Amino acid sequence: MPININGPTSTQVDPSKTRQSQSSNGVTPEKSGNGTESASTEDVVQLSDKARVMKAVESRIQNMPDVDQDKVDRIRNALSNGEYKIDFDKLADAFRRFESGL
Repeated sequence: MPININGPTSTQVDPSKTRQSQSSNGVTPEKSGNGTESASTEDVVQLSDKARVMKAVESRIQNMPDVDQDKVDRIRNALSNGEYKIDFDKLADAFRRFESGL
């Protein structure tokens, strides 16, 4: 089911049932300045452990450099010294795998 980031539509939520359930549990919704109901003070969002891990991983990835400069320098030095050997069969296999995946 797709998630509407703009909020639920009238077919997804029956406003009369929502108000009844809120008034039955003793919580009366507050009106904000624009006439819409604001969240009560009891509304809390808690992230799961997986979400916390994903957030930490995302933050670490954003702090990583785009280029591994040490690897670039090693390959550049090997090329300039004539020490870099290319395995043409391995390279051709990589091209075949890439193109078969397209």
